[in-house]
Amino acid sequence: MMKFSLSSPVRVHAWVVSMMIVLLTTHTVVVAQTNSTTNREMTLQSAIQRTLTNSPELHEFTYRQQAVEGEIKTASLKPEVTAGIELENFLGTGDVSGTKDTEMTLTLSSVIELGNKLNSRKEFTKAQSTLVEAQKQVQTLDVLAEVTRRYIDVLAQQALIDAQQETETLARYTYQAVTKRVDAGASPVFEPQRAEAALARARLDVVTAQQTKQAMIKSLAIMWGEKNPTFTGVEGDLFTLQSSPSLTSLFNTLLDSPNLEVYTKESRLQASQVRLTQAANQSDLSWTAGIRRINGIDDTAFVAGVSMPLFAGNRNIGEYEKQRAVQGQLEQQKQSATQNLYHQLNMALVARNNALLNVQALQDSIIPPLVQALELVEQAYINGRFSYFEWVSTRQELLNAKQALIQSAKQAHQRGADIEALTGQPLFNAHRTSISSEIK
Repeated sequence: MMKFSLSSPVRVHAWVVSMMIVLLTTHTVVVAQTNSTTNREMTLQSAIQRTLTNSPELHEFTYRQQAVEGEIKTASLKPEVTAGIELENFLGTGDVSGTKDTEMTLTLSSVIELGNKLNSRKEFTKAQSTLVEAQKQVQTLDVLAEVTRRYIDVLAQQALIDAQQETETLARYTYQAVTKRVDAGASPVFEPQRAEAALARARLDVVTAQQTKQAMIKSLAIMWGEKNPTFTGVEGDLFTLQSSPSLTSLFNTLLDSPNLEVYTKESRLQASQVRLTQAANQSDLSWTAGIRRINGIDDTAFVAGVSMPLFAGNRNIGEYEKQRAVQGQLEQQKQSATQNLYHQLNMALVARNNALLNVQALQDSIIPPLVQALELVEQAYINGRFSYFEWVSTRQELLNAKQALIQSAKQAHQRGADIEALTGQPLFNAHRTSISSEIK
C-alpha cells in the first residue's frame, strides 16, 4: 500500500536559489537529493537549468537588449558637422561667362541642440533597456512556472501508475481467490470471468497510464527543445506539502513582483518620452561658417551665419499633450493590472488551500478506513459471508480515493507554482531564509 505524509517543508535546490536571486524565479515541488542515474530520472533543478539554457522565449531578450544597446549608441551621438562647397557666378553669359568672376565658398555647418536633447535621448534609450530586462524577468517567471507544472504532471502520473499497479496486483489476487472458491463450489461459476475481466481492465489502466506518462515526459523535455527525452521519470515526493501563507502576506509580496515592476519601468520609459518631447519644444540653433574666394578681385573672406526657427515651440504642443495622456493611461493600466493580479492570487490561494484540505481529509479520514474495510471485506469474501461485488466495490472505492489524493496533491503543487509566478518570490519563509544566506 502507498504511504502518504503531509509534514515536511518544501526545500529549494541551491542552484534554483541562485537563479531566483538573479531572475526572481522559484519552484515548488520537493525534489529528492539523490543522484540517480540507473533509472535516468530528471530532477527539477536539472529541468529548470536546461530550460533557462535553451528556451527560445528567453534568448529572444538577448537580441532585444542588443538592439536597445545599438539605439543607446545612436542616441549618444552629437549632431553631425557637414562640409559644403558652393560656387557662384560661373559658366554664365556676358560679364560672368567662364570662371573669371567665380565665387567659391567652403563651409562647415551643424546644429547646436538646446533643451538638453542629448541627455533626454540617452535617458529614453536607457529606460528602454531597463524595460526589456523587466519584461525578461516576467517571461522567465512564466517559463519556469510552466516547466514546474509539467514536471508536477509527470510526478503525479508516476504516483498514479503506482496506484494502478497496486490495483492490478490486487485484481490478480482477487482472480486467484475467486477461482479457488469456484473450484471449491463456494461461488457461482461466472465469477472467474468477471474477475478476469477486472484484471484485464486493471492491466489496461496501467498501460494507459504509462503511455500518458511518456507523453508528459516529452512535453516536459520540449521545454528545453529535446524531442527524444533521455530520461524515463522524475524525482520527487508529490505528497510532501506545506500550509499556505496568508493572503495578506502574499498581497504585500505582490507589490514587488516583476509583474508590477514592468509597469513601473514602462511608466519611467514614458516619462522619458515626455521629457524628450518637451525638449523638442526648444528650437535648435543652426550655424554655418566658412571661407569665400572671390576670383574677380582675387580676395578671400570669412562667412558665418546662424538661424533658428520662429514660433516652433507651439508646433510640438500636440505631441507633448499626447505623450502626457499616454503617461496617465499607463498609470491606470498598472492599477488595473494590480487588481487583476490580486484576483488571480486570491483564486490560486483558495484553490491551493482547498487542495490541501482534500489531501488532509483523504489521508486522515478517508483512505485509512477504506484500507481497513477492504481487508475486512476480503476476509469476509473468503469466508463466504460477502459477495464478490462487495469486494470489488470496496477495492474501487479505495482506488478512487487514491486517485483523488494524487489529483489534490498535484493541484496543491501547481497552484503553488502559480502563486510564485505571480509574486516572483518563493512561497515559504524557509525559502527566503535560504535566499538571504546565499546573498550573504
